[in-house]
Amino acid sequence: MKKDNLKRKKKYNCENKNRIRQLIIDEIRKRDINKIVTLESPDYLFSKQLPDKDIIVFEKEGDIMIKLEKKCPKNVELVFGNISKFNIFKSKADMIYLDFCGTWMTEQENIIKLINSLKEVKLFGLTICLRESAYHKQTNNVYKGDYQFDLIKKIQELTKINWKMVYGESYYDSVQMVTILMENPNV
Repeated sequence: MKKDNLKRKKKYNCENKNRIRQLIIDEIRKRDINKIVTLESPDYLFSKQLPDKDIIVFEKEGDIMIKLEKKCPKNVELVFGNISKFNIFKSKADMIYLDFCGTWMTEQENIIKLINSLKEVKLFGLTICLRESAYHKQTNNVYKGDYQFDLIKKIQELTKINWKMVYGESYYDSVQMVTILMENPNV
């Protein structure tokens, strides 16, 4: 019940989130990015701004999937399931944008499952929550030093890619969040 209440209260159309979303869209427009794999808001706030791009949207919640199906733009292909399943399709993308609401601790497993796909993308965007619970502290999974540099280091170590930073910012969106956008120098 509590999780359902949190989902209903989540606001995707907020000033800071929209500003970050627009920065990412501007960076996409500067590059030869045609196919994007992402998560999406029920109103397609990201995908509607990129009508000329092929976008694959993953959704793992059935009730949200129903809402997404009703409003799906023509440039979007919906997939029911966790975004970490993208690898099973043996498909390639120019960009993966993981707009998570969880922490590094809870979302790194999804990134691990996407490593093969990440090796072939031009851009990788990631948004996560910065909160650290008592569990994070017990397992020594807190950020070491500056959290933004530590997060970049963790992503580079995990993916074995020396990502080039394009943009990064921490902002408040009901909780403290961080979004980073990185370019793959190998592609």
